[in-house]
Amino acid sequence: MTPTRVLVLEGGTTQALACVRALGRAGHTVFVAGIERRPLAAWSRYCSDRYRLADDTLPAFAALRGWAVERGVQIVLPQGERSCILSNLQRADWEAQGITVGCGPADLLLRAFDKPRTLELAEACGVRVPPRHVPISLADGRTAAEELGYPVVVKPRFSHFWEHGRFISGTGSRYAHDAAELEASLRAGRQAALWPLIQGFVSGTGKGVFALCDHGTPVAWFAHERLRDVRPSGSGSSLRRSIPIDPRLQEPAARLLASMGWHGPVMVEFRDDGTSEPCLIEVNGRFWGSLELAVASGVDFPNLWLRLLRGERLEPPPRYKTGVTQRWV
Repeated sequence: MTPTRVLVLEGGTTQALACVRALGRAGHTVFVAGIERRPLAAWSRYCSDRYRLADDTLPAFAALRGWAVERGVQIVLPQGERSCILSNLQRADWEAQGITVGCGPADLLLRAFDKPRTLELAEACGVRVPPRHVPISLADGRTAAEELGYPVVVKPRFSHFWEHGRFISGTGSRYAHDAAELEASLRAGRQAALWPLIQGFVSGTGKGVFALCDHGTPVAWFAHERLRDVRPSGSGSSLRRSIPIDPRLQEPAARLLASMGWHGPVMVEFRDDGTSEPCLIEVNGRFWGSLELAVASGVDFPNLWLRLLRGERLEPPPRYKTGVTQRWV
C-alpha cells in the first residue's frame, strides 16, 4: 500500500491509539490531534507530530486544518461523534485542500447518532427493538413511563448534540425506578428542546458485533465477549476476549446496516438473554474503545478503512483469531 499521511482526531481515546499503532506499523505517516496537552495516542512511537486543539469549535478546527495542510495530510480520521460532526460541518473546506474526511456525510451519521431514528430504521427492517417513547414534555414522559412499566432506561437523544455553535453532551443512560427518578433523569438528559428517549428495560447480556461497511455491505466482521465492564450497569469493557461471530447477532446487524446504507466502521450492540431474539440497544457509527483487540486478533480495521477511503476494492480478510484476551487497566 502506498504510504499515506493521516491525521487521527480525538487523540485522547483508546481507539485513536489503536489507529495510530496500526497505521504506523503499516508504514503510513500519522499525526495526532486532541484537546489534551499530551493526548494518549501522541505517546505512540508512530506519532510523527501532535496538535493541541483549543476546544471543540469550528474556529479551532479551521486552525487545525491549516496545520494539517502544512504537513501534507491526505486523510483525516475522526474517532468520535464530536470530531465527526465538526469535520462534516467543514467537509467542503477539508476537501478543497485535497484532504479526505474519514466519516460519512451528515445525513448518514444521523441514522446512527440520533437514537430514536436508529430504532425506527431497525424496526422497519424487522430487527427487534425495545419498547420506547420520545416525550415532548415532562408530563408526556411520566405517562409513557407508567405505560412502559418501571424500571425504565432514560437516554439522551444524542451523545453530543450540536446547536448554535456548541455541543450539548449527553449525561449517559440512567435507570429510573419511580416517578421522582424519572423526572430527574429527564431533566438531566434534556438537550435544548430535545427530551431524552425513554426505553423499557430489556433483560439479557450486552453483546456487540463490529463491522466495516462499504456503502451498506459489510466487508469485515469481528466480535468479542465482555469479561468485565468498567461499570456493570452499562459501559465499555475493561477485560474482553475475541470470539466467533454469533449468526443470531450478525444477521440482524447486517440487515440494519444495509438498510442504513452505512459506510465506514460501526458497532451494533444488542441485549441477548440466549432464548429470545436479540434486542437492538444502539448503533455506534465510529471506531470503538476496544479496537485494539480486533487488530490484535487479525482484523486491521484502521488500515481496511484507509484502503476504502482511497477507493480500493477490499477482499474479505482471513478468519481472525479467537480467544485473544486484552485488559484495559
